[in-house]
Amino acid sequence: MNEEKYRRMEIRKKTGTRVITPPEPHAHNRGPEYLVAHACFSCCKSFKQPDKPEGERSICPECGGIVYRMGRNFTAPKKSDTKQWKKVRHLYAEGFRFFGSGMHDGPKLPEKLSDVEMFLK
Repeated sequence: MNEEKYRRMEIRKKTGTRVITPPEPHAHNRGPEYLVAHACFSCCKSFKQPDKPEGERSICPECGGIVYRMGRNFTAPKKSDTKQWKKVRHLYAEGFRFFGSGMHDGPKLPEKLSDVEMFLK
């Protein structure tokens, strides 16, 4: 940089006509918000909804009841399959959640309601 330009910049800084502002930080992109499967055991339906903080309840858009956070790997049974919904309800009541990366070989879920007790043991 030539000396004349440097001298003029210094004068402008001293007089306050040259204000140097730091660059704005880039907005941090956290990616898309994941939707998590929630199930309503009253009307036997599943909904994908944004994840809420622990303790905050979600409401079923169909019946107005409570929907339970099942996990991203949850696949809902047919609405008419009452035995499968009983199985899901029982697994949920025992603390089982359908989370995981899909990259591991965990125990296979029980296929029938009668197999749930053995699975939980």
